[in-house]
Amino acid sequence: MAGIDAPASPVSRYRPAKPITEELRKHCHIYLDEQIYESALTLLSDLVTAGVSNPNSQNIPAIAPSPYHVELVSCLLIHPRYTTQAPPNERLDLGSRSITLLRNILAILGPINANLDEAFSLDPIITTRNLRRGRNTADHDDDSSGNESDDRPERMQGVIANKGRVRKCAKDFWHMVGWAFNCSIQHSKRWQYWKVWLDYMLDVLDADYTERKKQDEEKHTDPKRECPYAKLRGSILVKYLSMVQGRSSPLKRVVRSVFADGSTDSLKEFPEVFENETKEVKYNGQKRKRANTGEFKFGDYDDEISYDFESPGRSSPMRDDDDDEEEEEELPEQDPYMGGPETIVLRQRLLMLLSELSADLPDEFVDVRDLYDAFYSSIKSIPVPAFSLFLSPSSSSQLPIIVLVSLGQLLLLRLLPNTAPRPHTVSGRDSDDLSQEIFERCFFPFSANTSSVADNARVSILIENLFKLYLRTCKCYHTPNLEEAIEKGIVARENKIKGDRRKKDANRRTKQDESDLVWLRASGERLRLLMNWVEQHPAEDDDDDD
Repeated sequence: MAGIDAPASPVSRYRPAKPITEELRKHCHIYLDEQIYESALTLLSDLVTAGVSNPNSQNIPAIAPSPYHVELVSCLLIHPRYTTQAPPNERLDLGSRSITLLRNILAILGPINANLDEAFSLDPIITTRNLRRGRNTADHDDDSSGNESDDRPERMQGVIANKGRVRKCAKDFWHMVGWAFNCSIQHSKRWQYWKVWLDYMLDVLDADYTERKKQDEEKHTDPKRECPYAKLRGSILVKYLSMVQGRSSPLKRVVRSVFADGSTDSLKEFPEVFENETKEVKYNGQKRKRANTGEFKFGDYDDEISYDFESPGRSSPMRDDDDDEEEEEELPEQDPYMGGPETIVLRQRLLMLLSELSADLPDEFVDVRDLYDAFYSSIKSIPVPAFSLFLSPSSSSQLPIIVLVSLGQLLLLRLLPNTAPRPHTVSGRDSDDLSQEIFERCFFPFSANTSSVADNARVSILIENLFKLYLRTCKCYHTPNLEEAIEKGIVARENKIKGDRRKKDANRRTKQDESDLVWLRASGERLRLLMNWVEQHPAEDDDDDD
């Protein structure tokens, strides 16, 4: 009677890990040291994927590469020397091979078994050997790097192991996030590489968080006590957040990095990670000369080839000095879509991770309400098109319904006038539950609390999105009150913006208002269509489908 047997213990989705042997580690180290990256990637890939075709591979340990080597491989994805500044005659397909290896490590070994928290740590490089040597350590910083996993005097050549090493260039993870999103708007060539890195890192953070939480909950057996989440407190995400705890406004800075928009302020707060990263390379036509390895500095790629840096042009690559001076004086243009759907998805994923951590471990970060307040401070000022994309309840949204409803209501209540009744006064409950009465009395009939076209467009879009979510799971009845409330609100918002007598700031301000007006009116029309749908699909007819 197998049906009454005790359930089997959960099986991990990842293979167990065994440390790489010293001989193999040295082979990998030599390849990386000599900058023979293709051979290093091939060897590491073979080690990680060995035995994967075996039907019982889940029980067979896989070799885990050195975290230091994984760190260097990840740097190949984004360092300008191997991406946008690679010489035309030396372009290597390192990016695709690097991301394939990194994804295999994550899928086969998992974030914990592969020790990815050490590989992607951004803590300062401090070792016992460093402390012994003191000031002498700095003597080789530009030419070689020690392996911080132990105290053996190993050195690594190459820019990605030295002055171009991520933990030496980035202030913290949120600096990299903010700069990546700035690139999505201002530096499209760099964004091609940063988006691959950011997408992978979000997969790592999510997998690490999920696996640690799962292990904590499996170990927790007392239903009367809350799970302490001991392992979860050591997650990569928590470590990245602890790095900003000493700053004046850590929460706001984290959220600002997620909403980085390429503006002057954003570029100042989240500048380029690598030196001269956005500069394009102007080669002088000189071929790379091989030199005696005893004299040649592999770690300083500025000496490898003769070229000059030039500023990337936004329109034409042929510009004179006067054009450059004029361009420097111009302020960065704001993208109304903040990089488009692909960046919105990544931003949503980051906010979901922060929301989940706030719910599970508020003492390690902040309370959910405080987090949403910080969200509001950033979301309220983003362009209307991006605002609509970010909070859209579409199938591609990374935000679950519960977050869309809670965040949508918080934003809406901040934008509505004080005369609008609050939902809790109608429902009698302090919750985010929605009802038809709440829509008719608290949301539908009102304009924004300002005469700004953008604010009124945001109010209309929020009401529309919340109403769509409500219709998905709840019954709605077509009544005169419903129709009157919807129409009253559409008219109120149109009339509210007519009272905006503030002076316009030249043509750009006028064009922006015209664009926002289009979004406002389009949202109003969609609300009328939703009302017509409710009229054509009476709630009583849905009973047989439940």
